[in-house]
Amino acid sequence: MQYSKPLIVDYGPKFLGHSFLVDERIVCVVPSQTSSAASAALKEMVRELGGNCGACRNCPLGQRG
Repeated sequence: MQYSKPLIVDYGPKFLGHSFLVDERIVCVVPSQTSSAASAALKEMVRELGGNCGACRNCPLGQRG
């Protein structure tokens, strides 16, 4: 379901990230500079989709478990 690289973009300082289900896989769009607020928000989005950020070791959020 996961275990891939995130799409890293910069939509400005208010962007916290997005997570989507695409073909039954989770796709994350992560801020280029990940604040603790953005990390927490994105991890919650992933949990709501049935995922676990700690499983994606190629992602800056997953590396922090």
